[in-house]
Amino acid sequence: MANSTALLVGCGSIGKKHLQEMLNLFDAITVVDINEEALAWAKTEGGEKISTATSLEAVLANFTPFDVATVANWGPDHVPTIRALQSKGQKNFVVEKPLSDSIADARDILSEVERAGGKLWINLTRRFSGLPDGIMRVAAEHNLGELKGVTVTGGARCIATNGIHYLDLATVLFGASPISVTADLESQNINPRHESLAFYEGSVNYNYAGGKRFSCVFLNQSAVTENVRFYWRDAEGEMMPNGDFALRIRNKSEIETYPAVTRTGYAQDQVFRENLWLTPEGKTGMTALYETVKAGKSVGDTGTRTAEDLLAALHASELGQRLNLPVDEKLVDINRHWSIS
Repeated sequence: MANSTALLVGCGSIGKKHLQEMLNLFDAITVVDINEEALAWAKTEGGEKISTATSLEAVLANFTPFDVATVANWGPDHVPTIRALQSKGQKNFVVEKPLSDSIADARDILSEVERAGGKLWINLTRRFSGLPDGIMRVAAEHNLGELKGVTVTGGARCIATNGIHYLDLATVLFGASPISVTADLESQNINPRHESLAFYEGSVNYNYAGGKRFSCVFLNQSAVTENVRFYWRDAEGEMMPNGDFALRIRNKSEIETYPAVTRTGYAQDQVFRENLWLTPEGKTGMTALYETVKAGKSVGDTGTRTAEDLLAALHASELGQRLNLPVDEKLVDINRHWSIS
């Protein structure tokens, strides 16, 4: 793109990360935020590349479509912001997770953007990072067979705020969307972004075809960070505190002596440990995402279904029943909006 332009709506902690990626790729960036300090920071970071506004309305009043608009504002405002920009002719969008706060919007917004001739990318950056391909490459090198499960356990991390990233990673690793979900969730008013936003603890369990599972348990009374594990028939992967991926396998002679799956044993022999987060080109997931955006490349799976699957867990918990996925709108109110971030 010659003389490429971008819009950033929302310059909070996540918006700042978006801006730092955008500065490397776009010639002129308009930043919108109600916080004057955030706008001053953007000016300091980007210098002459940056113009600012304290409201989206001010930008829309004299609007020329940007090459891309990044929506990183208040979670419940993501879809209304996209639609307001669309009404003025904006076509291409990067959207911070969660894409939407209702299943109906999650289903509709991608098709709305595509009908207008645009593209939509979601900042679920694990799918753009080196992690999915790296994990599956290492598994193939050690002849582990199919990945059977992914589990996440930890303290106050929120099923919606942080769990969505692991749900999306599991979906990418399994190569398919989940087919059902059960959940038992509660929220306390401890969301650091705003007390009105939910912060869900409890358990959520997703079933995938072939008996594969993703399970997540977060506890709002604990300040211990999450532990992430990956399970194969006779091996276990773990995300280590420094970001490394460690792979451990069971003793082969033990497996040969006791081959039944019910004769479980510890996966103690570490055969691999390395950081897999960067792409083969040495780029982070967010950098890879924005280079895809700058090149105008479409992606086969944007992660829009992940937003719906996350919201389905909230419905399943409230109803106290297993929900098949994608949900049947005769069983749940897909137009209900949830206060998630």
